[in-house]
Amino acid sequence: MTSAPPPEYPPFQRLTTFWQFAAEWKPEKAAYTAHLRKGLSHPGELTDAHVARLKKDCEECEETLDMFEGAVRHWATLRKDLSAQQRRRLDELADDLAAVRRMNAECRDLTELLARATLEQQLAAPDEEWGAAALLGKPLPPRF
Repeated sequence: MTSAPPPEYPPFQRLTTFWQFAAEWKPEKAAYTAHLRKGLSHPGELTDAHVARLKKDCEECEETLDMFEGAVRHWATLRKDLSAQQRRRLDELADDLAAVRRMNAECRDLTELLARATLEQQLAAPDEEWGAAALLGKPLPPRF
């Protein structure tokens, strides 16, 4: 049985590229998270296919985070040879990636809730729930 070859990490010169990407990624992920939170108040607007794509986005984000964090761990082994500015950028990158990971976890949790409020889930509600909502003049509540 052969073991997998060790991963190849980008050269340290790519730190600035990673740092810039993560700096832009963080506010984008924050906006995405806020958008998903807002979606909870609009049950039935998303379909199962939309939610499946949201879940896939979260999984892809985690894969990219794994790769970025692996590079940061690798570059951290070079820490003693780095300038103060390079160490600061490396620390900022690690902090930004941790923030994106937290937001992605929240997105994944929100997506799980949204999966219970899709159009298909709303349509599958029992007739009694539809009737009660109609009598009260309210929309069908989400099935969280």
